[in-house]
Amino acid sequence: MGIQSLVLKGSSLVSGRFSWIVIIVLILGFSGCSSTSENHSGHLPVSNVPLSVLILPFSNLTTTPDAGKSVTTILISSLIRQNSLRVVSSESIPFEVPGGISAMNIPPGLRDRLRSMGVDMILSGSVIEYGYRSELESEPVVGLTWMMTDLASGKILWSVRASGVGSCFWGCSQTLTSLSGKLIRREVERFVRQ
Repeated sequence: MGIQSLVLKGSSLVSGRFSWIVIIVLILGFSGCSSTSENHSGHLPVSNVPLSVLILPFSNLTTTPDAGKSVTTILISSLIRQNSLRVVSSESIPFEVPGGISAMNIPPGLRDRLRSMGVDMILSGSVIEYGYRSELESEPVVGLTWMMTDLASGKILWSVRASGVGSCFWGCSQTLTSLSGKLIRREVERFVRQ
């Protein structure tokens, strides 16, 4: 009888430990469902009126077609919701803004022309990673950079480098769009927070 009770106690200990191991593995697995890193700086300047920002199309440095257009659209939709900003898209400018213009290399003549139209700031950026991991097709990977410059002073108001990996554990279906939106919304909220 003593040996049987030891065997029963031993098996319940093993099954109890096994249960705890399974629980710990699941917690670690779910906590790793999305990893992000970022480097950001700046806050929106205080103003009595909404500041206007020209959003230039993001450069696509990836092999994914239209990644720059997708990220530009997501950023515009996040910024347009902010009462302290008035978003100006490059399509609404009555003259052509040359390709490759960024917040850092805008010619003085173009800067003056944009300021005369009431544009306070210019935002440009790049998509440096936008795709799915090759070993697991369900994991989106996104990398973005952008910079906003005050046209009057030339001062950089906002600089961001953000990246993220969305992990799908047992059927999760995170997309590139949802991961990009999450990264962008977080950075916009940090920037406009007073």
